[in-house]
Amino acid sequence: MIGLSSAIKRNPELVSTDVDGEKVMMSVENGEYFGLDPVGSRIWELIENPIRIESLINLLLEEFDVSREQCENDSFEFLNELLEKNLLVVID
Repeated sequence: MIGLSSAIKRNPELVSTDVDGEKVMMSVENGEYFGLDPVGSRIWELIENPIRIESLINLLLEEFDVSREQCENDSFEFLNELLEKNLLVVID
């Protein structure tokens, strides 16, 4: 389980590229492709290097017109999906 103080980064074993302004990733391990919308793509960019989730949310709040509560809820939902698919690494 991840929380605001968790430090995360994207799984370095994934291959990703931009296609028509959106990120598309491939998990060689799972043989699956994943496409991200613009907000998901921005989160993907921000987690290239280790970052605490609280810092990630603060950056998103500066860039998008959304309430903190909505940003946290949506971010945790998205990050947990990435974690379940082994696209995200939690750093101790």
